[in-house]
Amino acid sequence: MVEGGALMRLGLGLIAVGLVCAAVRRSRGWPAKPQLLIEILDSRLHYAVAGLIFSLTLPMSLRSIVGSGCDLVGVFLAGIFGLLVGVSFDLGMFRRLTKSLIILEIGQLVLLVAGLWVMTIGFFQPLVVGLGGEREAVLWVICGLGAASWVRQSQSDVVRTGAKRAGWLPSVGAVLGLFLAGMGLMELRPGGFAIRQPLVESRIIVVEDTWEEIWWCLVLGALIGVLLDLTIREVRRSHLYYIVVAGLLLGCGIAQVLGLEPLWVGVIAGTWLINSTLRRLDLLQALERGHSRVRPILLGLAGWMLGSALLEGGCDIFLGLWILFALVLWIPMVRLGVWHGVGRRLDRAALMRTGGGLRRLLELDDLGLVVALSLAALLPAEQGAGLLAAVLFAQRLMHIVAVLAAGKLAQFAGWQMGRSAG
Repeated sequence: MVEGGALMRLGLGLIAVGLVCAAVRRSRGWPAKPQLLIEILDSRLHYAVAGLIFSLTLPMSLRSIVGSGCDLVGVFLAGIFGLLVGVSFDLGMFRRLTKSLIILEIGQLVLLVAGLWVMTIGFFQPLVVGLGGEREAVLWVICGLGAASWVRQSQSDVVRTGAKRAGWLPSVGAVLGLFLAGMGLMELRPGGFAIRQPLVESRIIVVEDTWEEIWWCLVLGALIGVLLDLTIREVRRSHLYYIVVAGLLLGCGIAQVLGLEPLWVGVIAGTWLINSTLRRLDLLQALERGHSRVRPILLGLAGWMLGSALLEGGCDIFLGLWILFALVLWIPMVRLGVWHGVGRRLDRAALMRTGGGLRRLLELDDLGLVVALSLAALLPAEQGAGLLAAVLFAQRLMHIVAVLAAGKLAQFAGWQMGRSAG
């Protein structure tokens, strides 16, 4: 039973959400808007604001019902973003993934991880102590968040630049970042499960070790990939995306229950599917269209989780400052240093074709926000709020910096700025 005061607060919250959406819609209709305002409107940040307001005003008696649905949405987002990384590893696209580019991405990852560990141990020692026995797992997830938050060109970018094959270009850094994040998330998540072997009486396999869980992620992801490949062969193009979503929800839901990593299941399923399906272009077009619908859901969920964490435990400002420092200063510095300092020895045209524009180097991809949501769900509420607030603020801040400063940085560095933000 919802009390009158709680119901009034919910009504005021819904009115505030409506006013935010109305203001955004009205702003879109202005004939002459500053470029910065256009970019902010296109980022759809108002969905996160709406989710935050709704979370803060929803009555406590309804939070468990809505929270269960949001948990399901989080599992879907982990699977679909993992799938987007997986489908980039199309064997036909590997010819664009040269040895030099692989070295650049691995070098960037090594510097990123080493710098974050040294920075944390050296300057944020109270944070390390406060995390207790989970500090190594949290550090691995943060390292993975930074490495995975840049995915190179999407299908629309490739088509616009005149490439012969459509699809997402392979990103070794994103896959390695998801691997690091998944390692930390599985250590934080209660794991261990038993499987009864078929055709063998009284024989049970107990999975407790991390490497065994990695193996079962591979098995489950491959099974989901096979299932999707068989299912979408005769499906109408307009229904293709929904079939993929249903299959991912099945696989990632099983992974969540068993303590496995839904992100990994999505990556393996996507890699298997893109290399086995007979409807490659239809699948890529469906994912491209569907991705534009997923981003508002992602931001709305981030706002909801931030509001829920604030109500439960406040905000760990110190953790938020540490994450903000890493995302705003260290990660862009490593990207610019590696891709300009080392990449200048490569063919610049090849670098630009693979999404090496300075604006892309400055911005943080939504994949990092998905990793942050997975980590926030496992941390105490206070630390989860600090993490989400820092990631959302850093993502928008770096977007604004990229819009305002990428052109000047490109002139200073001698690069041509990519027009696409990714």
